[in-house]
Amino acid sequence: MRLRHLSVLAAVTALLALPVQGQAQAAGPGRAYHVAPWGSENAYGSEARPLRTIGDCLSRVRPGDSCLIHRGTYHEQVNPPSGTKDAPITVAAYGDGPVTVDGTEPVTGWKDAGDGMVSADTDLPLDPDFNAVFLDDDRAAEGRWPNSGPDPLNATWAEADATSTDQRIDDTDLPDADWTGATVHLWAGSNPWAQQTGTVTATSPGKLDFKGGNHRCPPLCMGDQNYRNYYLVGSKAALDQPGEWYYDKTARRLYMVPPKDGIAGHTVTAKHRLWGVDLSESSYVTVRGLNLWGTSLRTGNDSTGVTVDELRATYISEFSTLPMPPDSDLAIPPFEGHIVASRILDSGVQILGTGNTLKNSEISRSAGDGVLLRGTGNTVTNNYIHDVGWMGSYTPGIEINGNGHTVTHNTVRRTGRASIDTAWQLNGTEFHDNRIAYNDLSEAMRTSRDGAPFYVCCSLNASGSSIDHNTSHDADGQVGYYIDNYSGRFLMHHNVAWNTGQRGTGFNGHAGPSIGNRDHNSSYGVGINGSSVQVSNATDATDTYISNIVGPMPITVSQTGDPLPVVRSNLITVKPGHTDAVNGELWPTAGSPVIDAGETVDGITTDVRGAAPDIGAYEYGEPIWSAGCNLPGCQQRVRHGTWTATASDGTDAAAVTDGDINTRWTGSSPQSPGQFLTVDLGEARTFDRLSLDAGRDTSGQPYGFSVAVSRDGTHWSEPLARVSGRSFTQDAVFPRQTTARHLRITLTAGGPVPWAVNDLRLYGDGPDSATTLQAEQATVVRGVRRGTAATWVLGSGDWLGFREVNLAGDRLTVRSASSCARTCSLQLRLDAPDGPLLGVVPVRGYSDGKWQEQSVRLKREVTGSHDLYLVAEGGRQVAALDWLTVRS
Repeated sequence: MRLRHLSVLAAVTALLALPVQGQAQAAGPGRAYHVAPWGSENAYGSEARPLRTIGDCLSRVRPGDSCLIHRGTYHEQVNPPSGTKDAPITVAAYGDGPVTVDGTEPVTGWKDAGDGMVSADTDLPLDPDFNAVFLDDDRAAEGRWPNSGPDPLNATWAEADATSTDQRIDDTDLPDADWTGATVHLWAGSNPWAQQTGTVTATSPGKLDFKGGNHRCPPLCMGDQNYRNYYLVGSKAALDQPGEWYYDKTARRLYMVPPKDGIAGHTVTAKHRLWGVDLSESSYVTVRGLNLWGTSLRTGNDSTGVTVDELRATYISEFSTLPMPPDSDLAIPPFEGHIVASRILDSGVQILGTGNTLKNSEISRSAGDGVLLRGTGNTVTNNYIHDVGWMGSYTPGIEINGNGHTVTHNTVRRTGRASIDTAWQLNGTEFHDNRIAYNDLSEAMRTSRDGAPFYVCCSLNASGSSIDHNTSHDADGQVGYYIDNYSGRFLMHHNVAWNTGQRGTGFNGHAGPSIGNRDHNSSYGVGINGSSVQVSNATDATDTYISNIVGPMPITVSQTGDPLPVVRSNLITVKPGHTDAVNGELWPTAGSPVIDAGETVDGITTDVRGAAPDIGAYEYGEPIWSAGCNLPGCQQRVRHGTWTATASDGTDAAAVTDGDINTRWTGSSPQSPGQFLTVDLGEARTFDRLSLDAGRDTSGQPYGFSVAVSRDGTHWSEPLARVSGRSFTQDAVFPRQTTARHLRITLTAGGPVPWAVNDLRLYGDGPDSATTLQAEQATVVRGVRRGTAATWVLGSGDWLGFREVNLAGDRLTVRSASSCARTCSLQLRLDAPDGPLLGVVPVRGYSDGKWQEQSVRLKREVTGSHDLYLVAEGGRQVAALDWLTVRS
């Protein structure tokens, strides 16, 4: 095999220095109009005499012109006209502060309504199912029974009695009230892979009848089933805690339980506009640097040449029911199972049409999709998408319909079901020529069990599509990558999965074909307890081929059908020689059995060092590729160290902190207030969120708990977070970043079964320097180009920086490659490229471009949150950087 020299060194002379990220960009060749809240309608539109509304500006622009929008909040719908291919129209933030397009309007005129409530007469123009209300700029919850916390992905459910039937709920805990007309939300059945809603038709003590829901009973129905979860909304009877609201659409009256100090002095707004930026009839428009609040953005089926850049969209979609999609939305003949596709086309930031782009954006807080991608040849890249899909249908972080799309370098975190999904009911069976690569998918499957962070169904033909270099982890579904129900021609390679449940990748023939599916050079780690790869129930597996896989569990193929898949050159071992499996660093170390043990696969094993390809997703000696975006928030998980846990009841709690989602600690007795777990992190870490994961079991989640911290294990803080709700993964969110070594999790409520925890994870606001900081995920760079793994060569004075890194350590380790023939170094500096010098790593060139890891002691231990810069000094070609860490 050929020895692949370091391409970044060979190509350094071809590089041009790129501008620093975040600099203001030119408005374009045409006229620039200015817009500001302090402007006027009759102004000229200059910077000195700006226009007052974005709409006024858009009524004047022509192809090539720009609307430059000054800081402020704009309560309007933005409808840009079309530009041309050579002269697009630009709508952009000017750069003097946040520019927010707000889809809400104030609700005023509050009066006492009795029974501890206030009301206001207001005409909410949206379909009542899409109403959303905000109290003091936070989402206010629609009145609900049983009560739940503020996080809709941390929901509290009622559990019906086993005597319930398909259209009747029996529940002795149901409050005695008139629930007629309320919406009942169901997560019920023998294996409920989607949620449904119905309407209450009659109530009596401990009982209610409803219609709707219950499609395909079983597995999706109420009754004597494994799952009998439900809650009620849409009824005035549910109003019983501050901030809850109910809208009487007949009287056009909004009711609310006011804060404890009354409604005076508080701000209430309600959603008035679904689409704050509506590009459904626009082409050749650039939208850059806008914030959206309580509204969303869409392009149209005929849109082309639209670029959406640096969007920050929050609370984009809200709805309370899950109706069957209309037949007109379906690409295949309708049947009742299509309930799973409910609201996919009604929600999210929507990139439709041909040749449009969404990039460098943060999309968050949606009952449905994060992003809907539909049409042909669109691009979604370098976005942070999180906290979406909480209503529990198949609305994912990114919904992909159509052909020829590029979906790369996105971080998708905390979703009700899948991180990335396609709905064949809406898409049809074609899924051609899509590239889905370098995405980081985590904390998926919060409101479902049967599914995966990456999920496709059904009967799709993925010819020409590639799903590669993705990471899938920390999800409570069945599998990391799931190609379900007769789908074929999926090329999977160089993917990574850990803590995904039963399998790494699954191809489900479902008593049908699984044709042309391939998985090559993927790595599967801890938290997989069934199969590393599974091909199940395939009657025909022609051209299905699995090779160069490393994983802890066997590759399984159901022995039915003809022909069977080709399965060879794989390594099944619990000792693969990975760097740090618990933290998902599944790249090989020296002496690993994966090195040079693989087979050549045309088009897949292209970067080879040594005698043969390595098995798995990383080639030993090559740069370590990374997945996900490089925006603030994209890197949050705190590195798992030598953590230990002890239980107040004396039971062995090692499973809480072993980093394996499939091991479980269970308390010795039913839950009662005061039971606790104490966790020692081994060293101080910085975090602002704790996740307690109870795996895929349907019992054992705490009914309530609090979290306190300590630096010494003796003196404890007051509780920093209190959590109620019984979702499978429960998050304790702290009001601020916290640095501590010890945690104490104490039950605050009783329950009928013992407490159970499968995994404990910590997250911080910003990257953790103890994890591996990949160079290509640096937030800012100067004079160097980032690749999909490592950087190209830094010259003297070039640098790369990571913003708001959580630091706690005194040793810097750098992996770099250099051809420098003189004295060269990489300097670690704090807060700025010319900030305090913490440490210097000398680098020396090697003729073969060999990557070297070097460690140095820092001048002092550094703690807290800081910007971190690595600055090159010493010559025109100092070094290419792969990664760095700061640890104790």
